[in-house]
Amino acid sequence: MARLIILARNSSVRQVNIASPITTIGRSGSNSVCIDSQRVSRHHAAIEWTGEHFMLTDMGSRNGTYVNNEKVRSHTLVNGDAIVVGDCQLRFLYSRALPPVDALRLMTQPGELVGIDAHMARSANRRLPERRVFAR
Repeated sequence: MARLIILARNSSVRQVNIASPITTIGRSGSNSVCIDSQRVSRHHAAIEWTGEHFMLTDMGSRNGTYVNNEKVRSHTLVNGDAIVVGDCQLRFLYSRALPPVDALRLMTQPGELVGIDAHMARSANRRLPERRVFAR
């Protein structure tokens, strides 16, 4: 099964399964994948299953669609492709061997897939300012 790992600008991570022949991406609520960002066009891009592979097509978006840091109008997707629409990063995953639980443990960072556990561990190692609590 194919899926998208979505890292929105607010750092929220979510997974969307691509279950229909055409999956639309954009700001409008009528899309299969709705991304709440002004930099994403209402109808930004679409992913279509052609019977042999998944094809990503830019739908005339204002800010363009990028795959692996290259602007594209149409692109045949392969497992691990990094997609950027507006200010949102997506990772295309297509592997019959990757269980959904493992896919959820991945997040997109520019140019790489990173395990959420490793990311959280690095974040936890950053020192937060100490809070002082005064008893009365």
